[in-house]
Amino acid sequence: MSDTSDTPPSKASDEILPRPQPAQAAQAAPDVKGKGEVLIFEGRVSMWLGAKSLASAGLLVIVSLALLIYASTVGSGGSMATPALIAGIALFVASNLMLAYVILRIRSLKYKITNRLIEREQGIIFRRVDALDLARVKDVQLSQSLFDRMLGIGTIEIYSNDRSDPELLLEAIPQPRPIYENVRDAVIEISQRRGIVSMSS
Repeated sequence: MSDTSDTPPSKASDEILPRPQPAQAAQAAPDVKGKGEVLIFEGRVSMWLGAKSLASAGLLVIVSLALLIYASTVGSGGSMATPALIAGIALFVASNLMLAYVILRIRSLKYKITNRLIEREQGIIFRRVDALDLARVKDVQLSQSLFDRMLGIGTIEIYSNDRSDPELLLEAIPQPRPIYENVRDAVIEISQRRGIVSMSS
């Protein structure tokens, strides 16, 4: 009787399992709408855009409070009590409305920048969206004062051959340097594709 302990293993045990496929590398930047449009920046500007207006409104609030305190201190016995009270109330209401308007106006300003377009959305009650094709841009500049650098904001200046808005200022952009460089590179790439001499960096 033959020994069956040396029989070769079955073919099923010799089959090699398929190797798992490597995962696809993540894109460096999101592809907008799957059209090869790379998102550079999307968001609101810094509240420092309205620093002067907010400071003025805050000063008016302080003045209105001073008038109200004066009117309450003098009382009904003073001849200037009533005018000071009325002026204080009116100034207090106006200054707070001014504060609310400035804050809402800045918060309503949004930008969406890709390697093809710059979209600007603004408006408190009625929204308005306009766009600038980067193919029409002639030059891009970044300006920052010492105060801007301390706050981490800056203004990206866009110069184009657009008749309605040849100079577009993107003010109070947070961390503007990489955004400026990406926009500049996108404009240079578009210009080179069209055979136009690229702008100086």
